[in-house]
Amino acid sequence: MRISLTLASGILLAAASLSAQTWQLVWSDEFNGAANTQPDATKWTYDIGNNGWGNNELENYTDLAENAHMDGLGHLDIHVENPSPGVYTSARIKTEGLFATEYGRIEARIKLPFGQGIWPAFWMLGTDITTVSWPQCGEIDIMENIGSTPSINYGSVHAPNYNVTAQYPLANGQKLSDDFHTFAIQWSAQSVTFYVDGSSYQTITQSDAGSSWVFNTPFFIILNVAVGGTFPGSPNATTQFPQDMLVDYVRVYQAATGAGPALNTGGVVDAASGAAALAPGSLASAYGPSLAAATNSATFDTAAGVFPTNASGVTVYVNGVAAPLTYLSPMQINFAVPWDSLAGTPLNVEVMRDNLLSNPIPITLAPAAPSVFTSDGVTALLTCPNGAPEPGAVCTLWGNGFGPTNPPLADGTPSPSSTLARTTTPCALTIGSVAATVTYCGAAPGLIIYQMNFVYPSGVAVTGSTSPAAITINDHTGNIIVPAP
Repeated sequence: MRISLTLASGILLAAASLSAQTWQLVWSDEFNGAANTQPDATKWTYDIGNNGWGNNELENYTDLAENAHMDGLGHLDIHVENPSPGVYTSARIKTEGLFATEYGRIEARIKLPFGQGIWPAFWMLGTDITTVSWPQCGEIDIMENIGSTPSINYGSVHAPNYNVTAQYPLANGQKLSDDFHTFAIQWSAQSVTFYVDGSSYQTITQSDAGSSWVFNTPFFIILNVAVGGTFPGSPNATTQFPQDMLVDYVRVYQAATGAGPALNTGGVVDAASGAAALAPGSLASAYGPSLAAATNSATFDTAAGVFPTNASGVTVYVNGVAAPLTYLSPMQINFAVPWDSLAGTPLNVEVMRDNLLSNPIPITLAPAAPSVFTSDGVTALLTCPNGAPEPGAVCTLWGNGFGPTNPPLADGTPSPSSTLARTTTPCALTIGSVAATVTYCGAAPGLIIYQMNFVYPSGVAVTGSTSPAAITINDHTGNIIVPAP
């Protein structure tokens, strides 16, 4: 059994400004190749050698699959080894001679390696480096990190007599190696703005650099992991090998003149309640004009047994990750927030239709954001043995945003009917301030929504046909209305 959750009715939120820049995807690599295959030779080539690379680095860059390959899970793995004392092998791949861009939005989603002396980077050099050399060619470092500062991304520009580096620290001691993060720039003839997870932290302008501004020519892209060198220092006894930099994608967008899809201001909400609170795994609704060309209420791929991340030429990105789509129409899209989305940090939701990207709408996810589906837009959809609830009866609520489960759920895949997936944090339910006994809280078998089974408590004060109730999970509470006995 599955659920399409069209939820086509609802209040459309105030329209967003359409003056925001529209971006068109012009080049990408999603790294979806088979496990242990090498990077696409039509997109990437290699720097090879152990000459120190101008920074007294220690690694030997190779073109072997051992050091750069697909992991079979949708990632490029730049794999760093220490086969013998003082010997390190890694990879440095680049688009030089194959692809270059002048201006645009350049973005990658990466999970970094870690450790003293480890130096991952996602960066760009001017294509004229072979004729004018460095630094006259210019350099833009979109992501750099070193082991001694595992929580800080460094974004830099380098030019003749002009070097600027800005820092973006993660909050609460999180490390860039803990999760995937997106690193991006938006680059025009006049400026370069740096982003982590959609938040800007530095803008360099042409007026800042003056005559040293050399960022008006095409640049190519580089991904590498160095070992040692003047910036990170050498590995020490604490450094563990092997190390891996996992790259989910690299995408390049150019400014587009035509109108693309548009999201309403505040137009990403809980698909069940319409509230702003969302969590990883939540079903969400996005509202706005021109989101899809037509209505598609049957997105489920029966052959694959999953809701697809692209349907009718439409993709929804949550911090760059494609989300499963459950319903599309010109003014509404329903989607599932990817399970590996970061909680507690601002993220952007964007819609791409026919390679045109919408304006971003910021959201901040909680670990859980409990809500329920309703029968009339207000009262929880409640199923009980005799239809109406009675004290002592075991009833079921159909929910959203209950948080991770054990065993974990996969994006867009209905939960299994056997080995029931239960929420990793216990669920509490009160009805009219009376605690109910929860007998099951987890993924609804065969669906991509949640299910809560509970014993309807006695002693609930009744005023009319409904009672106020609250679901609390992981210190997050959703206030709901349920039918009264």
